[in-house]
Amino acid sequence: MTNEDRALLVKVSSLLEELVETFSILEDKEAMLCLKKAEKDVETGRVRDYDEFLKELRETGAI
Repeated sequence: MTNEDRALLVKVSSLLEELVETFSILEDKEAMLCLKKAEKDVETGRVRDYDEFLKELRETGAI
């Protein structure tokens, strides 16, 4: 087995792991509902950027 073969196997293994994780999420009804809700939040503008979120957490003493 060559180094190129090993590299290819590592890539294929990683891709298969990602697929399994994706299928697990797709089967999780609660996770899918949360994702759909999050998409609606983004579409309607009910979001804030990361820096703003961190600022709010600091102001409330959460971090």
